[in-house]
Amino acid sequence: MEDKGIFHNGSSAKAFECNLILQNDVLHLYIDDDEKSLLIWSIGSFISCQYNGDKLLITYGNYPHQTLECAGNFASTIYSIWSGGKFIQKAEGFVFKGKGTAVITLIAGFVLVGVLIYFFLLPWVGEKSASLIPKDAEIELGNSIAEIYKQNGDENDSATYCINQFASKIKFNSEYDLRIHVIESDQINAFALPGGHIFVYSAIIKKMKSYEELVALLGHEATHVTKRHSLKSICRSMAGSFFIAVLFGDVTGISAGVFSQADQFQQLSYSRELETEADNNGYKIMIQNKVNPEGMLHLLQLLKEEGARVPDLMKYLSTHPDTDARIENIKSQLPKTGLSNESTQLDILFKKLKAIPKVDTNTKRKGC
Repeated sequence: MEDKGIFHNGSSAKAFECNLILQNDVLHLYIDDDEKSLLIWSIGSFISCQYNGDKLLITYGNYPHQTLECAGNFASTIYSIWSGGKFIQKAEGFVFKGKGTAVITLIAGFVLVGVLIYFFLLPWVGEKSASLIPKDAEIELGNSIAEIYKQNGDENDSATYCINQFASKIKFNSEYDLRIHVIESDQINAFALPGGHIFVYSAIIKKMKSYEELVALLGHEATHVTKRHSLKSICRSMAGSFFIAVLFGDVTGISAGVFSQADQFQQLSYSRELETEADNNGYKIMIQNKVNPEGMLHLLQLLKEEGARVPDLMKYLSTHPDTDARIENIKSQLPKTGLSNESTQLDILFKKLKAIPKVDTNTKRKGC
């Protein structure tokens, strides 16, 4: 049996087309990459299968997991083998063989209880569990994740040195040792990890027009670190994932898939709250450092311009609040304070940072 699919290697965002051949319970993947790779997967070794409609998402291998997407009869055949023949396909999807109304009612009640626990109890448990994690463990976790990002991206050593010099002039009021990394990327993005690591992509620096915008960005990301936002998000996500694994195991990819999607929407609301808190506290950091807080507005306007290129549906699903709402939130705070004077020191460092050329992977530069 043959068909086509989409393969993700787990280490990059790039997707590869592949030809699929199914022989008994062994799946052969002929990847259309530079090496024309061949992978052989045993269906019994799949980590998970999630079947939705006529599409199947397969997870395989150690972290970072590889994934395969396929559809149609080929997908249903694989899913039937993987489930051990416990499911049959009908127009409305997969159902248990030979189970009566009583079993269906029992399952419905079980799912209802699970939903109530999932949406009302687990978020509270996940967030509270973050407060029980020692600071040293949080820092060690962040260091491990940071190493992965640094290995998979081109860090500009000169820019990293310069931006840390810039950050050293700002009082973040954080008990964490903030370490900022500049990664060469065309993405307009920055993010914080548990324990103090902040990653800033070079493209967003190039787009900035003033040092006030950079102070706003670093204040925002430093708040994620100080308020342990990343750790809380991880704990909430892990609580949901653990609940799904215990509740469903490998019994039904459909139900697990539904709850996985629900988890994404649950995290959506939570993440928006965190982003608003980071905006507000980043604004306060600017005031405390006598930096013109309009820099936060300029940063958000920059993000809005870049976001205009994103389809409306993706904007809605973004983990960040609507940019217009964020802008209005900051505008509402501006009248409460006066504007600040220029900082020559920060301005000089900002201009040096912007002038640093793209990283040369063969020759690492030093100094600012």
